[in-house]
Amino acid sequence: MSETTITFCAAPSVEQAESRWLAPVLAAWPDLDVPSATRLGVERLGESEGDAIAEGVLFAVFAGDEPSSLVSKVFDAIHGAMIPGIVVSPRARELRPLIHKHGVIVVEPSTSAAAIASMLFALTERQTLVDRLRRDVRTGATADKGMRGEMDRLHEELHLAATVQRELLPQKLPDSDDLRFASMYKPATYVSGDLFDAREIDEHRVAFFVADAVGHGVPAALITMMLSRGLLNQLALRAGRDIDPAVCLSGLNVELCQHACGNYRFATAVCGVLDKRDWTVRLAGAGHPASILIGRGATRMMDSQGPLLGVFAEAEYTSETFTLQPGETLMLYTDGFELAFPDPNAEPMPNSGKKSVAPREYLKYMGVLDAERHADIRESMEALATLIAEQEGSLHQRDDVTALAIRRVDPAAGALRRAA
Repeated sequence: MSETTITFCAAPSVEQAESRWLAPVLAAWPDLDVPSATRLGVERLGESEGDAIAEGVLFAVFAGDEPSSLVSKVFDAIHGAMIPGIVVSPRARELRPLIHKHGVIVVEPSTSAAAIASMLFALTERQTLVDRLRRDVRTGATADKGMRGEMDRLHEELHLAATVQRELLPQKLPDSDDLRFASMYKPATYVSGDLFDAREIDEHRVAFFVADAVGHGVPAALITMMLSRGLLNQLALRAGRDIDPAVCLSGLNVELCQHACGNYRFATAVCGVLDKRDWTVRLAGAGHPASILIGRGATRMMDSQGPLLGVFAEAEYTSETFTLQPGETLMLYTDGFELAFPDPNAEPMPNSGKKSVAPREYLKYMGVLDAERHADIRESMEALATLIAEQEGSLHQRDDVTALAIRRVDPAAGALRRAA
């Protein structure tokens, strides 16, 4: 059977409508698959505003004496239902200008049943495809509405996740008269795979760390929560006694390996403890970019490295010790800096428009953290953030960018500035 039906309507004054019009048309149908016909009164069609016509084509017969108001309602219903059809009426010439252009053909009563059947057949063949497309559009609209709702829900959840993650970062850094901190935290997407923290252990010591979970987005963000909890647990376990950052990283590595359950959760980190009694800093790293010591116009790489976290439980880590001199700044950061500053001399990569990465290019910009250029360490960090924002592609940064700067205040420099 055909997928299309014919809705047959006849005015009450049309005599023997079915035998005179419908039956001959169906008998002359130019195909073996004859469509089914649904009967509908013209008055009901005029009152339905198109609701009575489901799908298919219309075959209507008028006697010519119908009120103009009824004819107008019928045509409005046809337009509302958006279906084509054939209208037989003695007033064909009068009606054609009104509805001919809307897919409804108006013919004289003298038109043969075979001609009407051929026209209806052509309309039904095309309407079958139109009805199918209409159903597909309705289905697509429903799916689009559901997908849009799901996207809005995910968007809201990611915003909430970003808010929660920021609340886990230190709301206040442990500044003092002789020690200043500044931070930068720029996720590449809603949430970040980076984290940092700095907190007082006791009245003399400050512990700090920067970590970077391998990957991006939500999976990496979830790992940062584990890293934060793990590092803080390791520091808490050694509170009140000597704290070796290398031992803390070893404990964190074992914890990551134990909870991996076959799912690799790699991360890099740098962890340190500063003792303000003698200004010694013990620093240990795990596959992380080397920290930088900046001061008096020079920079020095503090390359205390160990294996990546979460790979081998038996991995060993070592720490180095140095003294933070007055006016010096210790800079800890994630590898997003390597991508933030592309090679200015490189040609854009094919199909991306982005310049290739120059792993050491960012070191040229670290001098902005020198206390001689910006006495306030927060001004130094803001200047560095401005330099990043000025780079090509900064609006769509390739990786999370996080940094923690620690500066020992130089009393002599402050006295000189006050005297000036």
